[in-house]
Amino acid sequence: MIRVLTSLLGAAVVPLTVSGQPLLTGVVEDSLAQTIEMPSLPGAWQRQIEWMAPEGTAVEVGDVVVRLEPGNLISDEEQARTNLEKSRLTAARRIDELKLQVLEAESEVLRAESAVRLAELDAIIPADTIPRIDYDRFQLDFETSKKDLIRREAELLNKREELEDVIRETALEVSQAESNYQRMRDALNATAISAEKAGFIIYGNNPYTGTKVFPGETLQAGFEIASIASRDDLKIRFWVHEADIREVRSGQSLSIVADALGDRPFPANVSWASSQAVGRTAWSDSGYFEMLATPTAGIPEQLMPGMSVMGLLSVQEIDR
Repeated sequence: MIRVLTSLLGAAVVPLTVSGQPLLTGVVEDSLAQTIEMPSLPGAWQRQIEWMAPEGTAVEVGDVVVRLEPGNLISDEEQARTNLEKSRLTAARRIDELKLQVLEAESEVLRAESAVRLAELDAIIPADTIPRIDYDRFQLDFETSKKDLIRREAELLNKREELEDVIRETALEVSQAESNYQRMRDALNATAISAEKAGFIIYGNNPYTGTKVFPGETLQAGFEIASIASRDDLKIRFWVHEADIREVRSGQSLSIVADALGDRPFPANVSWASSQAVGRTAWSDSGYFEMLATPTAGIPEQLMPGMSVMGLLSVQEIDR
């Protein structure tokens, strides 16, 4: 199902009057619309729109509505995955090597302990029962074996500490590689943007040119690409030229005509007006005040988000 919606957001807005009544330009909006902005992705501060669902298309939750040109993200994701696998293999190899060295060090300790016990058996032989030269040699061997045991135990302790350090170090390296891979994978997935609510897709406006965003255009991160809107929470937003804002009061009545409804106006009241003007260089060098209007007899059934409207303030209330 496709509905073609029109908008005057890209047109220049100048102060117009009809028989002394300010003529206001506005648009129908969904107050709870899903705004789709250009995401900030690794590798570029701006990105190209590869594809967009046709404007006015009815979409459901989960439908892909915008695809971005991935650029280097595909190769970056593959490289990040390769780096992760390499990091895991390197960590496993280093840990296995050190575990083997710990086992060897434990074996050396066991051999040194055995040598101490054997040397002790000779060292405890009374001096008056064997030649003096043998007795002195047995004592020297016993002292040497004890020092060797101390050295082997120290080496084992160092190897165990080194293993613990490598386990922590490689765990951090693997964690960083996993985080980088997940970041690149999320960035690649973010190039396909899905609808989070049911409604109609409405293209955004380029803030520099004032024209509709289109597939193939390159936008900076944070710029609005499109929105998904429905009739559930409609509001009507006007932009009032600074020359006309003095004529606007809260609760004031106005007559609204939508492009798609032809010459069939419907009544509304001013529900809110901003107190500070904003610039819209695409329209003119003047300032514009935002104003919201609420229909007094309900929203016409044909009125859809994205439709452009014209509003005419009540001349009697202006005169008062």
